[in-house]
Amino acid sequence: MGTLSMLPLDYIEFFIFLVLLCAVGFFSGRGERKTSADYFLAGRTLPWYVVGGSYVAANVSTEHFVGLVGASYIMGVVPAQAQWATSLVILLIIFLFVPFLLKARITTIPEYLSRRFGSGTRLSFAVITVIANITIFMAAVMYAGGLALSAFFGWPLLWCIIGTGIFAGGWAVYGGLSTAAWTGLVTAVVKVGGVGLLTIFALKGMTPSGGILDGFWSVIEHNRGTEGVWREAVAASGPHLTQMGAYNRLSVIQPPDHPLIPWTSIIFTIVSVGVWYGAMNQFIVQRVLGAKNIWHARMGLMVAGYAKFLLPLIIVLPGLILFQRHPEYMLGDWKTAQHQADAGFVTLVQEFLPAGLRGLLLAVLFSAVQATVTSVVNATAAILTLDLYVPLVNPGATDRQKVRVGVIASIVAIAAGIAMAIVVSQTSSGIFQYMQTLNAFVAPPFAALFWVGLLWKRTNGAGAMASIIGGFAVAAAIKAGGELWQMPSWYYPFGNQAAVCWVLCVGFCIAGTLLRPGLTPGMARDNVTLWDSREALSEGLGKHWYTSVFFWGGLLLALTLASMAYFSSLFFPVR
Repeated sequence: MGTLSMLPLDYIEFFIFLVLLCAVGFFSGRGERKTSADYFLAGRTLPWYVVGGSYVAANVSTEHFVGLVGASYIMGVVPAQAQWATSLVILLIIFLFVPFLLKARITTIPEYLSRRFGSGTRLSFAVITVIANITIFMAAVMYAGGLALSAFFGWPLLWCIIGTGIFAGGWAVYGGLSTAAWTGLVTAVVKVGGVGLLTIFALKGMTPSGGILDGFWSVIEHNRGTEGVWREAVAASGPHLTQMGAYNRLSVIQPPDHPLIPWTSIIFTIVSVGVWYGAMNQFIVQRVLGAKNIWHARMGLMVAGYAKFLLPLIIVLPGLILFQRHPEYMLGDWKTAQHQADAGFVTLVQEFLPAGLRGLLLAVLFSAVQATVTSVVNATAAILTLDLYVPLVNPGATDRQKVRVGVIASIVAIAAGIAMAIVVSQTSSGIFQYMQTLNAFVAPPFAALFWVGLLWKRTNGAGAMASIIGGFAVAAAIKAGGELWQMPSWYYPFGNQAAVCWVLCVGFCIAGTLLRPGLTPGMARDNVTLWDSREALSEGLGKHWYTSVFFWGGLLLALTLASMAYFSSLFFPVR
């Protein structure tokens, strides 16, 4: 694959982006080291549009552009299901978890777990979260960003990883969450606008008329795979994706053995991986905890929910476009087809992005790394400082000491993330598969204890630890079983494995509580479940229809369910 040449206009575009990003980072981070609340929660002053924009920026990174375009080429529209399921998760968080967490006035999720289950659960979750932040999120994002930059411009991969890590993480060191959130808003606009522009150019190139809608319907029709080489491509790829009948590229409801999102895992993925990622993941939920009030937190998340609903237009549709453009990839060796699909984003840029806009592409790639790495670094520093350093090393730490340790922890997190990204670059597994497999391993035990603890007042630390220990043991056994013995095809999708693990973890949590009942030392006695916070659930819902959380939430729910129904065999049956 050849590298992209840069025109003077491209460098000007990228320079303007860097100046804007640095200006926003500098002004938003001034004075944010005065107190730990400023550094880790932006002084709880974030407005709804910053909460929503930075949430999207932290959530959508290079692995979406690089990984999901390739996955959509191979599998069709089904990766959209993950984005739409996230919209449903966000609605759960808006109506159930936001008022509960904000009323608790916590800085980190482990702090809540300490009040609910005791210090043992807090320590376990804090350690695993730090490890997950570095090995799952920072490593994959830095590697994917470095890989894309290296592929596009021919720069050495090692220096691309190191450079993006230092530049992106440096802003978290400087200004904490405030800088992460405000620069995240800027990068969200750049990412969505830049990749959206690429999608528009690609759609215009799909038909002789050059019309965007004509191009869209042409892409949909070719992805049906009903004639010519596209039919051959679907027939060739189908056996690799399911053993349960003909494959439907235009359905998000897939058989139980589908490798990415089988229908059997949809609900369980929402309540396990979805809730862990959206409500317990510090680098995601931290900007919610930093919101001005409950309404700003809820409405910010509503913006994020609509963004996730629309996101398939720029990360899934390009994969479908690539299938219309290059169905021949599917007709060769399967592993070669997967590698060609992983390079799909690069291919689309080379074929459709006109000269003079490649500086915008470089800005998009930097934005994708910047937002996620900055957020993860600040979240990791918060946990290392407030959940490990303070309770274990210096319980009487002053605000100045907490901020100083937070800065040091941020630098350590950046270095560790860069090192792990270099390690990941030496592996052969795909970026998206790497992340999802680890997510499915980590999420079920903590999501289970979170749900049981919120709904059942008797839940205690013994139950929480039973969920953690039992959950990781079950997850390891499931993985080992699939390696040692030949299992049915439905056994292997990580979504199904996560579902089984989550159900068992709920049982472990209940059993552990019943076997060792009573309060765990350090547990709070009151206001520990959703039932204790009924008044808070009704706060911050908006006074007018245009500020109503119920109105916008109901509309998002209807649109999401309608989209899931439309992209199914009801409207696109297999021919």
